[in-house]
Amino acid sequence: MDLPFRNRLETMPPDNTQRTLIGVTNKIFGGNMMNIRKFLMSAAVTAFAAVSHAQPGTQTLVFAVNEGVTYRTGSEVIRQNYKAITDDLSRLLKAKIRLDVVGDYATLEKDLSAKAYDIAFIHPSHITIAPVKRGTYTLAAVSKAHVGYKASFLTKMNAQPKTPEELGKLLAQGIKPVGSPDTNSITAWLIRATLRDAAAAAKTTAPTLKFTRFQDSIPFMVENGFVDVAGTASEAVVKEWVAGGGKVLTTSRPVPIKNVIVSNTMSKESLDIVKNYFLELSESAEGQAKLERISLKQGFVVFDQAAFVALGAWLGL
Repeated sequence: MDLPFRNRLETMPPDNTQRTLIGVTNKIFGGNMMNIRKFLMSAAVTAFAAVSHAQPGTQTLVFAVNEGVTYRTGSEVIRQNYKAITDDLSRLLKAKIRLDVVGDYATLEKDLSAKAYDIAFIHPSHITIAPVKRGTYTLAAVSKAHVGYKASFLTKMNAQPKTPEELGKLLAQGIKPVGSPDTNSITAWLIRATLRDAAAAAKTTAPTLKFTRFQDSIPFMVENGFVDVAGTASEAVVKEWVAGGGKVLTTSRPVPIKNVIVSNTMSKESLDIVKNYFLELSESAEGQAKLERISLKQGFVVFDQAAFVALGAWLGL
């Protein structure tokens, strides 16, 4: 018949380590076996708890990724493109990380308000400015290639307004509504802010907007007479438009998009790990390959957080 565990412990022959431990505990507790047993059991429980705590992966963090609403990229493609980056962050932070691809802006805003994401890479700056302004998230990095993201106003007209006032007067001359991508896209926010400033300078009323979903639909609106002017922030669309003989009436102020933000519930050490990881990605061949997967070959840079938040006022947030 098997002996109870504590009796088996008492009948096991001691090895060298046990002899040393017994000698030390005898000196401390004066040979009182009851006190020695209590001490050893307490030490074992404490050690087990410490080891369990130290195991990586016991905490699950959420890494949210959004690639905008006006480009045609599927969720599964995005998930695959960001897998290597997610794995790197998991290793560096010693935690499990769940990658959430979030396409809906309303969901992003709700979840950011609820502090549901630990790390987020978000295309539109008007979504990331709000939580940074509230002090619940910190701006860690922005895409180097998109610091100067701006809306270009495509047209067939020959006019070239040089000031917001001239633009406002031109747009007040009975032309059609101005075309824009999705109503809550960052491009739409840039268009509205630009038209608002122009109307204020000219003391006129800003024209209404006519919306289409995607950036690549903007030239079609102008070509087919639905609008006389339409805004897009896609460099590829603008380049093709100009190459085909089209004109750019004016451009908006630039804003940085494709921003990495980190929840302020994370430690400063974790924030620095995330920040440095993105900033240093472009410095190695392996990192360059990961940047290629997400179409950001130039990598990431630091952007002044106060200036970032100030852009929210101009956008009308």
